[in-house]
Amino acid sequence: MIETVIRKTLEYMAVPSVVGYEKPFMAYLKQDFKKLGLSAFIHEGLLEVHGAEPSSNYVCAHIDRHGLISLGDDEYVYAAQYMKEIKYGENNPTSRKEIEGLAKRFEGEDIYAYHPDDGHVISRGKIEACYPNMLNEDALFYVEGFGLIDKNVPISYARAAKYENGLLRGQIDNVVCVAAIYALYEAGYQGSALFACEEEIGKSWSFIAQFLEAAHIETERLLVLDTSPFSDMSVIEAGDIVFRNRDKSAVFNAELISELKARCTEKGLSYLVKDEVLLAQGKQIEELGSTELGRLVQGLDGRWNGATIQIPTMMYHTSYETTSRSALEHFMVFLGSVLIDDVVYTREVL
Repeated sequence: MIETVIRKTLEYMAVPSVVGYEKPFMAYLKQDFKKLGLSAFIHEGLLEVHGAEPSSNYVCAHIDRHGLISLGDDEYVYAAQYMKEIKYGENNPTSRKEIEGLAKRFEGEDIYAYHPDDGHVISRGKIEACYPNMLNEDALFYVEGFGLIDKNVPISYARAAKYENGLLRGQIDNVVCVAAIYALYEAGYQGSALFACEEEIGKSWSFIAQFLEAAHIETERLLVLDTSPFSDMSVIEAGDIVFRNRDKSAVFNAELISELKARCTEKGLSYLVKDEVLLAQGKQIEELGSTELGRLVQGLDGRWNGATIQIPTMMYHTSYETTSRSALEHFMVFLGSVLIDDVVYTREVL
């Protein structure tokens, strides 16, 4: 399964999916999962995939990534900021510190503009600089080599993901979890998977809720897969599985989390609980970070709940985000033991 996860991550990274403009990737995934003999349906903001036992388990992962949007006139803005303002009317001023962080993340990157419907490349260029627009406090990017690009055209990283020396690098949030779900289905998983859009602007939970409501699904055992940022490479090298009791928004299903921890112990897999680590470091509840599951639980007053299962990474939300082979191995051993019946997984097999 590990080779499948790596191979599919590299493959999926070649398909653009800037937040708000995920249509090409959603269509690609629909066809890819159908090739495995699975059922796949596109809903508003969400791709539903399921096998022969759709109600047996529900795993979730988001499919959007960070990028830029063209304003026309050779100006480009951060896609997450733009989509919040244009689609949802949320005008959250960007501080100079945040803009400096964005500049550091993007400057010098090779990028490409793509057609929002079919994903074909319109033009290629390189980010020259990022400056604050003091009029509306946006981060404005300037690009070399594009020529004239129409307004509302999405711009994606061009850097491909790479696997070398036991490390997987690239804009892997959250492509690696999509690849992991593909590998689970290939290995025999028969439950459901929900791939949501707009997680990077905090809206994916609403699409998940719409689907669960329409399908009359009531569950507190959603498994939400994602990457989790760390600054210490030792966590990535150890390959700890990352759980959370809660995030800044809500408390998760304690009974389910206890079961998942017990499964780790049973399999001899190391794990850590992110909120416990942060609180021990002196962080406050509001500093625990925001997750898709937390927003879902908060937004619907606990009607649905579950647990997060995360892969530790370094250099989060960049085109250099990094995780290790050991982290991927432990992640897949764990998910296989939880989600696939009648299949024996050991670390020696991997």
